[in-house]
Parts: sequence; structure tokens; C-alpha cells
Amino acid sequence: MANQHPIAKLVPLNIISYLLGCFVSIRWPKPFSWLFNGLFVTAFKIDMEESEKPMIEFDSIQGVFTRALKPGERAIEGNFVSPADGALSQMGEAKDGHGVQAKGLDYNLRDLVYESFEAVNGESLNSFATVYLAPHNYHRVHTPVTGKLKKVRYIPGELWPVNEPFVKFMPNLFVRNERLVFDIELPTGGFVHAVMVGALNVGRISSPFVSNFISNDYFKKSESFEREMNIDIKAGDELGTFMLGSTVVLVLDKDAEKEIKLPTLSQKRLVRMGEDLLKP
Repeated sequence: MANQHPIAKLVPLNIISYLLGCFVSIRWPKPFSWLFNGLFVTAFKIDMEESEKPMIEFDSIQGVFTRALKPGERAIEGNFVSPADGALSQMGEAKDGHGVQAKGLDYNLRDLVYESFEAVNGESLNSFATVYLAPHNYHRVHTPVTGKLKKVRYIPGELWPVNEPFVKFMPNLFVRNERLVFDIELPTGGFVHAVMVGALNVGRISSPFVSNFISNDYFKKSESFEREMNIDIKAGDELGTFMLGSTVVLVLDKDAEKEIKLPTLSQKRLVRMGEDLLKP
């Protein structure tokens, strides 16, 4: 993890996120759950029409935020698709192995993907795409490509906000924050790394591929790990879930870039899970 920011020593970001996570996980009896869930849906302007279940069937706020979609609600439109609903804020070629966080700020993609873990021998990380999830968005993250899931890696860290003001202010923000990384090997070779970046109030990150794991458990310290896998997955399969808003960074190595040429993003645009990220 990057050296802890001095402010993080004074402000207990992880504890704040953990406590909020506990609060939104409370299962309220009806009609209290209807009231609290209704207030959150209204406050964040959440579209429940796409939800697999109506709001009245959820007994906690977290259930609303981590809701599944109705079957067939998202079409998979291409070979490299958005992993989530949100805003595509950055995309293009990495400069000397660095991704752009905001104007004047960049970060090392190898540090983001691997931290202290051993990287694939000789792997060059050549391009990247960043999708920011706002609190009102659907909060499950899906694989952007078809291939084999080879490894899942958890890297503990801080929990700074990842909204636009902080992204422009905090150097190495994505590398400072905790993250869950999925290494996906393409059928033609090369790797696409899907990085779920935690943030303030994202008290939990979970994945169906990592049993008995939820990040940021204050009473059970989450240690870093790397797990070998060899699982066939296709574009649109679910990788994990955020609570509240956060960010997904997709990182391509030089071999993946031979098949997937990421254009430079001219301006931020809204995307939906399954949308072709290579379209103009």
C-alpha cells in the first residue's frame, strides 16, 4: 500500500466506512424498511424499475444498493464492454506505464494491479479505462471480456472518496485505496485486469469467486491475498459488488492491446454495464 496519507492518520476513514456499512445492513421490520428504503431511493434518485425485486421486498438499505438486475436487462454489445453502470471518465494509452487520474495527476498501473505481488513476467501495461459508479448506479461489477479468470488478488488500503474533487486533489488516490483485482486471460493471449477500487463509505467489497470474504471488516482484519483460479468466464458475468459508489479501472497489457485497441476518450460519458466501450 502507498505510504499512509497524514490526514488518514487523523480521520478514521476505514472505521467510518465500516460503521456506515453496519448501519445500512440493519434489517428493519416492515413498515420501517419501506420508510428507510424509500427515503434512500428518493434521496439518490435510484431507478428501481430495473431491479430484480421491488423495493418493498428489501429489508435493508444495503439490499437496495446491491440489488440485482432483472434477467436480460443489459445486453452485451461487444468484445470489450463496460463492467458497470457509471461514467467513463478516462480511457486510452498509458504513458510509461502510468494511467491518468485527473489533469496533472497520474499513477503507476503496475502498483495499482499488483502492489507488492509478483507481476506476470515481462508484462507491460499499455492502456486503461476508468468507470466511476455514483451512489444511484447499479452496484454490481461484471467482466468486460470473455476469457479465463486466472487470479483474484486483494490489496488492503485506505478508503478515500473517489468523487471528482478528490480525484483532482489526492495524488495516487487509486493506489492508496483498497482494491480487489481480477486477472482475466483472453483466448488469444494477453491479460485484462479488472480492478475494483474501494472508497469512503464503500464499507464492503465482495465477490462470488472469493468465498467467506468481505473487505473492511473492523473486527476481522482483511489481509492481502492472491488466489489462483482457472475459471471460464464470458463478458457480462458478475465479478463482485460494491456498497455505495466507487470506481473500476480496466488495465490491458501489450498482448491484450493487439486485440483490443482502446481509443483516447475525448470527454467523459455515461455508460451502462454491457455497453461496447470501443464504439465512437
